[in-house]
Amino acid sequence: MNRSLIVASLLVASFLLASSIALVPYFSGNNVVYAQGKEDQGKVKHVTLIASEKEVQVAPDNALHPGGIMYNAMVFNGTVPGPVISIDQGDTLNVTLKNEGQTIHSMDFHAGFGPDKANSGSVKPGESKTWTLKGVNPGVFFYHCSADSLNGIWEHIANGMYGGIVVHPSTEQKAKEFYLVFGEIYNKADNGVFVGANGTGSFDVAKLLSDQPDLVLTNGMAHKYVPAVGQVNKLVINKDAELFKVKPGELTRWYIVNAGPNDGVSFHFISGMINVRDGSNTANNGLGTQLRNDETWWIPPGSASVIESTFPDPGIYVGVDHSMKDVVKGGALAVVAAANSTATDHPTGTCVAPKGSESVVCAASAGSEQASGSSEVTQNATMLNTSSSNMTGNGTMMTGNMSGNATTGGNQTASPGSTVTISPGSSTPSNAKFFDPPTLKVAKGTTVTWKNADSTLHTVTSGTAEGNESGTSFDSSYLAGGKTFQWTFSTPGTFDYYCTLHPYMKGQIVVS
Repeated sequence: MNRSLIVASLLVASFLLASSIALVPYFSGNNVVYAQGKEDQGKVKHVTLIASEKEVQVAPDNALHPGGIMYNAMVFNGTVPGPVISIDQGDTLNVTLKNEGQTIHSMDFHAGFGPDKANSGSVKPGESKTWTLKGVNPGVFFYHCSADSLNGIWEHIANGMYGGIVVHPSTEQKAKEFYLVFGEIYNKADNGVFVGANGTGSFDVAKLLSDQPDLVLTNGMAHKYVPAVGQVNKLVINKDAELFKVKPGELTRWYIVNAGPNDGVSFHFISGMINVRDGSNTANNGLGTQLRNDETWWIPPGSASVIESTFPDPGIYVGVDHSMKDVVKGGALAVVAAANSTATDHPTGTCVAPKGSESVVCAASAGSEQASGSSEVTQNATMLNTSSSNMTGNGTMMTGNMSGNATTGGNQTASPGSTVTISPGSSTPSNAKFFDPPTLKVAKGTTVTWKNADSTLHTVTSGTAEGNESGTSFDSSYLAGGKTFQWTFSTPGTFDYYCTLHPYMKGQIVVS
């Protein structure tokens, strides 16, 4: 069954530190490489991205969130965010997306230039796709899951399916480099600051639409890199926090990605200044200098920036999203400048494979595949199919029944025992029960009512995701939370049905 594309509307701490930061430029000359001869082709590199679903911890056990917070996430290679991918300008990157999850995933590389290079298209569970992109423009770029060709993209990004790809320019100056990704969690089970979560949480579309994130993550966890705040009144934030370490006077480069999905990041180093390299410089056809020796830089959702700093004196520096509500929700990190810092003492998962590397990932975090000498690493991801057949003719990307009060087929009065509930948390594959009851037995002529008790969209569609008869008997279209759908069964038989947005959700009506 053809389904219209839906997107549109779905779409305390104080740090008192003092110091100054000097900055060193790092890009010069002509940085864009357009392959014209064999000598310009660069290297051919490979990466495998694995899309799946997993329970992860998104907040530590502290006074802000007693007991910590667990969340049903969607992941790239088992982590939020997905690992950073690193190539050089002019390199060719062969990407394979494997879907080992239970729903449709896809991939969108913002570094790709052209629809067949940036996007994978929808990949069903158990399937894989391979495609190629070229490292044409230098910088750091966002990548993310686009669900089923944008249908559900808001949920997949909010659930953690994102990461960054670095394209090193040919004239890059050597620096200690770090990978840092900000992201938001909209958690149905999170009751807010100073209260722990009620069980393992999952995505809440109502919070996303009202722009009310519960947490701001730094590389997959709120306050992941903040051990404590306060001098007179100390508040322990994360007893297991890892810290970013640098040498005083050392040039550092930060590849900062803002996954959103809704809010921007006002990045700032307390006690410091920053240089920013974004976009193109038309004068030399290279990466431009957007900001020099300044304080704060705005990174929109779905974007990324290259930021440089030199930390001049020994001591503690703090990086923050300078929106204070976001600091409270987790958007901060500690940087220690000390003479004993080494080139490889990055927090886990934050180092970046340097310019000229044979690998697409940092050797310190390459894992078993890199240890065996392979340049291919696994990562989780998804892609976007931009085929015109997926768009409506008038350019609108929201169609279909959004009211969720569909009524079809004869008698509309439901009899006792003829109601099926779409259970809370059904958008999470690990949920024990999706349709409750999963099998309902009724007599011929009974009108069955489905009610969506979950907080996100679902469908009730006859058939199976694997079959060719999807929606031929009945189809609710999109049911928002609290909405119902009814169907009268006038003939005996067994009727399978499922949710097209979450195809692992399956149910059955047996009519006698």
